[in-house]
Amino acid sequence: MPEGAQRLYKSDDHMANFFECVRSRKLPIADVEIGHGAATVCHLGVIALRSGLKFEWDGRREEFIGDNAKAGNRYIEREMRKPYDYSFI
Repeated sequence: MPEGAQRLYKSDDHMANFFECVRSRKLPIADVEIGHGAATVCHLGVIALRSGLKFEWDGRREEFIGDNAKAGNRYIEREMRKPYDYSFI
């Protein structure tokens, strides 16, 4: 790598890195935002495979848009069973 290149932090032990970051207040190698983005891509792939449809994803609003939006957005959340819902709010 060239001199002055940004080097990424390397972690062979995510759990130890997490505990280290709790103590130091630094961000872990697998920050929650990065994990959320990685999981979202996987979920979108599964939704497309299971439905057989093509989708357009709005990452800012985190919902499907376009032609198959209604079909895709049904996969994003499901109806909650009572008493495990938000009716008390």
